[in-house]
Amino acid sequence: MTKVLLIEDDKSLAEEIYEVFTDSGFEVEIGTSQEDIFKRNGYSFLIFDLALLGTKGLEICKRIKEKKDIPIVVLSSVCNIDFKVKWFETGADDFIVKPFSTRELLARSQAILRRYRERIRNVLEFEGIILKKKEGRVLIGDKSVDLTKIELEILELLIKYQEEVLPKEFLVERIWGKNKKSSRVLDVYIYRLRRKLGKKGKHLKTLTNVGYILTRNV
Repeated sequence: MTKVLLIEDDKSLAEEIYEVFTDSGFEVEIGTSQEDIFKRNGYSFLIFDLALLGTKGLEICKRIKEKKDIPIVVLSSVCNIDFKVKWFETGADDFIVKPFSTRELLARSQAILRRYRERIRNVLEFEGIILKKKEGRVLIGDKSVDLTKIELEILELLIKYQEEVLPKEFLVERIWGKNKKSSRVLDVYIYRLRRKLGKKGKHLKTLTNVGYILTRNV
């Protein structure tokens, strides 16, 4: 269940949004100040009334996006194209001008969530290593890393099971299936992968005679 944090001090509007969203399967928590954005935990979708963020709204939005990869919907009575563009450039996923239909807010929020979920399914990330599954590409910063198909498959498994020790037998089975290769072949691919990841390769640890782990504990 998606938990929404709603920052809105208009009690009647907050109650209406709460009812529409909870009826559609969302969990909704209501806050009334910008402090609640940083005090509350566990939410994965943020909707806030711009008037409650004061003059630091853009800065707050940027801070949130740097810490959490979550959708942000801004509610505002200001209808100015240049103003709205600034918010989109800062990271807002939608900007809805008051007054609005809560049903439209729900529909637009659901559409944003679908896009986020699709992206999450197709993009894996670990400590700045970004694997785009559909494209078969790996990026570290703005640099593309050239990996073979097998190396991509190994990296995908390591990221999916990050911070877990993956036995060699598990990796061999998942990569080659019935056409099993020796663990020596896997060792070679791991060596090449680690080298291609450059400085990020330090996160790929070998546990002698056991397997491999992608870890932040370096």
